Amino acid sequence: MSDLKRLPLDSVILGLLVALVATNVVFLILLRTGGPLFGLVFYLALLALAIRARQRGHRSMMVGGLVGLAVHAVEAATMGWSDYPVLLALNLTLPAGLALAAWVADRGPHRLAGNS
Repeated sequence: MSDLKRLPLDSVILGLLVALVATNVVFLILLRTGGPLFGLVFYLALLALAIRARQRGHRSMMVGGLVGLAVHAVEAATMGWSDYPVLLALNLTLPAGLALAAWVADRGPHRLAGNS
């Protein structure tokens, strides 16, 4: 049953996902284009996965963060900075933080299991 316990980094991951959902909602309201809608659906799906109590690893969060970072980096490189640079900066940094937090959270239990 200890697999169902949440790690402290799980709340960080959930907070980053909620921030990404909120950022994409604001972007959707301001820009009224399809891009933020895809991001919103993508991050809502990741949030649903993160909330599931039986999830053992954080690999999907790590991959999702890297995919989000890559998509937003290509978006910034091809289309330039939007009229809302703070939101675009959040869409670049939050997925990077998500990938990093998921990687650290995924590595933690393995180290603890190896020490016991």
